[in-house]
Amino acid sequence: MIYLVDNTIDGQGASPREIQDTLKRLRPDTPLVREHYTTVSLKRLEELNPTHIILSGQSHPWDSYTADSLAGVFEVIRHARQPTLGICGGHQQIALCYGALVAVMKRLEPGTTGYDGCLRERGFFEVETDEGSIFRGLPSRISVWHSHVDEVKELPEGFRRTASNQTCPLLAMQHEKRPLFSVQFHPELFDEEHPHGRQVIENFLNL
Repeated sequence: MIYLVDNTIDGQGASPREIQDTLKRLRPDTPLVREHYTTVSLKRLEELNPTHIILSGQSHPWDSYTADSLAGVFEVIRHARQPTLGICGGHQQIALCYGALVAVMKRLEPGTTGYDGCLRERGFFEVETDEGSIFRGLPSRISVWHSHVDEVKELPEGFRRTASNQTCPLLAMQHEKRPLFSVQFHPELFDEEHPHGRQVIENFLNL
């Protein structure tokens, strides 16, 4: 069973649906449970006993999420024994859980608020990887879909960097002792011309 954590507020944002659709195509016979981040807890995880956990992208800036509402997800991030993958906002969520700074990549128009006037990376971009773990079997330079304004600004303690590009130096990371992985890009969105995201998902599901 795959446990997909929906990190959107009020169902806004396409990330959980896109991840779910891809998982159903890649693993049609594998049960999938999708639940809202506010219902996640270690107790719930023990009840479901999934083989893998995926944290979706979020729908709003992180200051729209309360500490209480994220407490259960943070507990799972810190203690789950199952392989866990954070995607886009899920990548940032893992960083926040471990006390790292998450903020906009760059403000192009000083004095703006929210995401207005900020650099946005959207489309297929090349990424340099370490070719290990979830990137095994792939070339050192891959092309994957990006759609983000925020980024993880510093590597959390206990993690190592596994991918980067010129715009975003910390595009992927991995915990040094636990099966905890995260990517800023969207591997679930791939096509025939840009197939590398599929291999990232497959590699994770084969852990």
